[in-house]
Amino acid sequence: MVTLRTMSVAFALTLAACAEPSPETSATVFTNATFVTFDGPNTDAILVENGRITALGRDDVNAALDDNATIVDLRGATVLPGFVDSHVHVRELGMDAIKVDLVGARDLSEIIARIRAQRPNPAPGEWIIGQGWDEGRYADSASFEGLASPGGYPDTAPLSAAFPNNPVALESLHGFAAMGNARAFEIAGITVDTPDPQGGTILRRANGEPSGVLLTLAQALLMDATPPITQDQRETAIRAGLARMAEAGVTSVHEAGMTRDDVSAFRALAERGELPIRVAGLLNGNDAQLMEDWFETGPLDDPDDWLDIRGIKVFFDGSLGSRTAMLSAPYADLPDTARPTARISLNSIDRLAVQARDNGFQMAVHAIGDEANDCILASYELRLSESPYDHRWRIEHAQVVRPDFAERAAALDIIASMQPSHAVGDSAWAEARLGDERIQRAYAWRSLDAAGVPVIFNSDLPGEPWEPMQTLHFALTRTDLDGAPEGGWYANEALTREQSLRAMTLAGAHAAFQDDALGSLSVGKWADFVVLSDNPMEAEDVRGIEVRATYVAGERVGGE
Repeated sequence: MVTLRTMSVAFALTLAACAEPSPETSATVFTNATFVTFDGPNTDAILVENGRITALGRDDVNAALDDNATIVDLRGATVLPGFVDSHVHVRELGMDAIKVDLVGARDLSEIIARIRAQRPNPAPGEWIIGQGWDEGRYADSASFEGLASPGGYPDTAPLSAAFPNNPVALESLHGFAAMGNARAFEIAGITVDTPDPQGGTILRRANGEPSGVLLTLAQALLMDATPPITQDQRETAIRAGLARMAEAGVTSVHEAGMTRDDVSAFRALAERGELPIRVAGLLNGNDAQLMEDWFETGPLDDPDDWLDIRGIKVFFDGSLGSRTAMLSAPYADLPDTARPTARISLNSIDRLAVQARDNGFQMAVHAIGDEANDCILASYELRLSESPYDHRWRIEHAQVVRPDFAERAAALDIIASMQPSHAVGDSAWAEARLGDERIQRAYAWRSLDAAGVPVIFNSDLPGEPWEPMQTLHFALTRTDLDGAPEGGWYANEALTREQSLRAMTLAGAHAAFQDDALGSLSVGKWADFVVLSDNPMEAEDVRGIEVRATYVAGERVGGE
């Protein structure tokens, strides 16, 4: 039997190139690293067979090793369980080849410049689709480039002048607004006479003409007129998005709000073995027919955990940045411009909760404002009290909550699915929206965790910086990537390193009913792990930590 202790120096040097596991070998040993297990003490080696961890620690690995094993020397790295990004929109992440990237654009002039740079020669009549302008930034402005701006949003006349022959439709960063030029509005049939749809607003100039910006459910008036992407494009975007995440150390994602076409694309990729990392799907609960179909067939549970679908993502209220989140008292700033919005009725959510409970599905409802969170929590309390079970129901964001929220959520083990990037990204204006009292109960990770509420951390990509080391930095410091504000924004709500990393690994796996197979380095679990240049449990600044390799089921899928 070959042992780690008796390997020759020459053989060890041969392994230093970080050999890849061979499909012809029966086992692979990963060694010469610090393995942070999140299931007991750290260890110094792991044995992987058939994609699963079968031994931990040098002694147990030696005892199980055979002559056909491949040895992978990780050269002093730190190994963590693979990161679980538990709320993503991965198709959108991979859409760069189709949509103009507007993330970070500061004003309409930069938006126009980005479009010209990324779509330099559009054919006459060709649609230009973009995504990522920050509706929160614009909603906080009183005027824009000298033009009247209802609610602080831009008038898109310059966009119309820049692209007179091409319809332009631009989705916002968080999905609560859209803007278009005159040609796009003409094709969509949006005119001075078009009424505001229920749950949506067409922003208008003083003469009643549309200004070019649509809020919440009014976006559909424009976006429904855009050409749909093909299924091939959808699959390509999903593959590209997942591959980018694998490079960053993510081994599993929870795709939030799968449409019918998304489900088809993910299933096709899974059947062809083309998913580079694992996917837990949350269906678009706002699509009533989609949910009726799934309630008839039941959840999808893949024994190999590549594609599981058992969650329901429901969009309830809007966003704090666009002043469309549902608050129990008026917005502290510009209350007259606020348009709190329910995208789906509470009765509909309650019916979904009953059907989810009775058919083995998990509820996960988007709730930002304290009124929205209270409504969803009350619905959960009612339905779960009727028939308690291992539900693992979630509230996505839980951004602003009432004083009794933590106690009530903890009593039912309701999972708070939260985004460290949102607190940092919203810090410039969130207190103005809420006032100095409500802000104390906003983005309150530590308070919820201390009260016993299960907290999971995720990115909600692609709207904000999403790589795991960036998320961890936000979680630990409550500062942006430049370290501002000094000392952190309400730093008392930051979590510790271990709390944050567990919220990004084992807790995320638990939230998808996968903690028996993922989330820690444990015997019997899948060998999903990330190889890092430094130990995030000890590094002074986690922003500099590099991903050397990412493994799923013992196979390398990303990294340097």
